[in-house]
Amino acid sequence: MQPGEATGTPPRTTWSAHTFSSLRHPAYRAYFAGQFFSLIGTWMQMAAQSWLVYDLTGSKAMLGLVSLVGSIPTLLLSTWGGILADRYPRRTILLVCQVLLALQAIALALLVLTEGIHIAHLMILAAVLGTVSGIEMPARQAFVVEMVGRKDLMNAIALNSSVFHASRILGPAVAGLLIGSIGAGWCFLVNGLSYGAIFAALLTMRLDASPPRHVEGSALHLAAEGFRVVLRTPGIVAMLGLLLFVGVFGWSYVILMPAIARDDLGVGPEGYGLLMSAVGLGSVAGALSVASLREVRDGRALVVGLVLVFVASVTALSFTTNYALALLVLLPAGFSLTAFFSLTNTLIQASTSDEFRGRVMGVYTLVFAAMMPLGSLQAGALASALGTPTTIRLGAVACTLSAMAALKWMPRNLQR
Repeated sequence: MQPGEATGTPPRTTWSAHTFSSLRHPAYRAYFAGQFFSLIGTWMQMAAQSWLVYDLTGSKAMLGLVSLVGSIPTLLLSTWGGILADRYPRRTILLVCQVLLALQAIALALLVLTEGIHIAHLMILAAVLGTVSGIEMPARQAFVVEMVGRKDLMNAIALNSSVFHASRILGPAVAGLLIGSIGAGWCFLVNGLSYGAIFAALLTMRLDASPPRHVEGSALHLAAEGFRVVLRTPGIVAMLGLLLFVGVFGWSYVILMPAIARDDLGVGPEGYGLLMSAVGLGSVAGALSVASLREVRDGRALVVGLVLVFVASVTALSFTTNYALALLVLLPAGFSLTAFFSLTNTLIQASTSDEFRGRVMGVYTLVFAAMMPLGSLQAGALASALGTPTTIRLGAVACTLSAMAALKWMPRNLQR
């Protein structure tokens, strides 16, 4: 007799079966694998770019400025990207964007390998990357439901986050080895080639035909509709507000990681790569924890608790000059912040109808893009004036205050 036959109850599903349930969809399996290889290259480029900026300029403020230049186009174009995602086939948008992203990475590689790189080139190519990302990100966020349906949406979003951060474990570590042995240029070249993995996955996947989306009106009208949907859903407003505040004052510690590695911990590119990988390892665990959730009964308590764990972790980081201890505290820092980001993304998408998904995710991308330049700018300026440890501690205080405010103003049930 099989389990459940005598009582009529269904057999229990294992933790792993539930956590990875979205992988039963063939299209999502291909996308998941393609993302993994592509994102390893992305993280290699991010790590190499930060190291190269600091190597060329020796300026902590310049670390923030380059990140700011790359984020502004995403900030300006994300709403328009959301409109495109609701009006045109999202897979087509993603395919075109992969080609453009690959060309940007290869151009950067050629400049570095031919020793013609200048800080101005880094800024221009960072702006190109931000421009394409502003169009690509809303389509990528909204495309998930087309591969898995609404039933597995929460699980697939969390798994997307897990593969994003799993690649962080390998990407920066490989980047550190390449930078130390043959130079940063090869990191950019590997990234350019890695976009072929996600391009192939998108091109070959088979999807059920979806009904055409009839989205009429001017860009201004369509954008306003997206904002109205957000504003009339209290849970989405609350999530976006907390996301912005924590992103500006918390996530910016990653921007300062090259300075932390060199100045506070006394390690080179290999050590820097391992620091970023430690964040990635914690992040994978955080994303998989969200993927394993069957339901979220009190989202307010969960998101605030995650913020407070993050605050404790980065505060500990700011007080240590021991490399091994820094690796240790970066694990819960990565866990808590990634679980927070994954959960907010999941709750926002679960609160949005398919008709407006692209535009709502455009607003989400707008907030996400805004927190990066604002965070980078304040982190770079404060670190130059007050030092890296003090900057991290002030950010931790700001995150704590925002978490306390969230307990008062955020609705307990964050979904519709």
